[in-house]
Amino acid sequence: MSSIPSSLSRRTFLAATGAVGAAALTACSDLTPGASSSEQSSAGPVSTAVPADKKITLVVADADDTTMTPGLIAAFREKHPNIKVNRQYTGWDDYLKSINTTMSADSAPDIAQFTSGMQNLVPGRLLLKVGEYGKAYGWAKKFPGLDQITLTPDGKTVGTGDLYGVGAGLSFEGVYYNKAKARKLGLTVPPATLEDLEALFAKVKAAGETALVAGNLDGGLNHPFNVLLSAYLTPKDREAWAYGQQSATIELPEAEKAAETLQRWVDKGYVTPKVNGVSDNDATAAFAKGEGVFRISGNWAAAAVAKGLGEGAGYFNMPPVTSGGKLRTTGAGVYYCVSSKSKNAAAAAAFLDFAASAQAAAITAKAGFMAPDAGAMPSQSGLLGDVQKGWQTIVADAGLQPFIQNASTPTMGDTLTTQLQLLAGGKATPEKFLTGLQTDFENYHK
Repeated sequence: MSSIPSSLSRRTFLAATGAVGAAALTACSDLTPGASSSEQSSAGPVSTAVPADKKITLVVADADDTTMTPGLIAAFREKHPNIKVNRQYTGWDDYLKSINTTMSADSAPDIAQFTSGMQNLVPGRLLLKVGEYGKAYGWAKKFPGLDQITLTPDGKTVGTGDLYGVGAGLSFEGVYYNKAKARKLGLTVPPATLEDLEALFAKVKAAGETALVAGNLDGGLNHPFNVLLSAYLTPKDREAWAYGQQSATIELPEAEKAAETLQRWVDKGYVTPKVNGVSDNDATAAFAKGEGVFRISGNWAAAAVAKGLGEGAGYFNMPPVTSGGKLRTTGAGVYYCVSSKSKNAAAAAAFLDFAASAQAAAITAKAGFMAPDAGAMPSQSGLLGDVQKGWQTIVADAGLQPFIQNASTPTMGDTLTTQLQLLAGGKATPEKFLTGLQTDFENYHK
């Protein structure tokens, strides 16, 4: 796979925050609290030399339920045998609820997976500014096309300000399908347009099958909504809202079209029955066991789907509104930041840098993610190979867009889940659905 062009960089979305930073790394001017000034100062050049003559312990907190983070930790320890790395894994929902408290404690982990709401730690100077480490390691070149986490001092606007972290692997969303069932039903895959995809859903429903396997107990309908929004909404409007620009709005005709489409899919019975009572993970598991025909999710689900359906698992990118149009989708990554209280900031920065290595690329690819060093990713076959090819097409169209729930406010994830449940349950119109999202946005930004 070729390296990611710089034209994609402004549209690359962060791990679970959706925060995007400029490709240029900014210098930092303040001291951050929690450790010695020699370790924590971001006012001048820092060393990339990791002490090899003393034992160091790093604690990594994450919610990555793939093989990537544990694989990176194991490989990093082999490279630095004097560094012990203790992993503190927490399930996604609990991680979202607890990570700010965890990072505020005196016993904060050295490294944490950056996720929604952690921008609130910036005003309290609880995250380490790593701009000087970025300069020393050359992260602007090592993470081609993958923007780093940059935030303003109040933590409310992304894409500008100081550097706080970098990503290990990128994820993006698309459409999985059951090849055997598609052949049996005579479906033409991939569809050329969204209208064609909906026509396939109708044909599947008529045959008595579930067209789109989904779970919305924890807001899993955000996957189809996000990719529909990517197809309908202009990148300019999408990014302005996700990045927290004060004048932005999601109450737009194109966003309403996306919400109307999703609600119609539910109302017509294309989506898993009683979808509000099914979790997103259970939906993936059910699809992997052969339930339904299509599943809209991210490449993080590729390993589970491939394991369950084997050679019968297929993938294609979400089609555009108009045949031949540019492909756009939603994506994120697993990004890591460093606590300002870490006593081993140099070792922590070395771990972040290791995520961009060729050795790390193989680990990242095996977990189903796209590696920062895209050229070092091993070629893959089967479903993972199809996902990789899909990613190349998205890259060529500079089509990656940010998750709306993870950037604009710390509470948007919960708000989106609630609003999606109301939308799917017929208790909110598309207009009211969008108003609920915009109200959260304005309460935070205005």
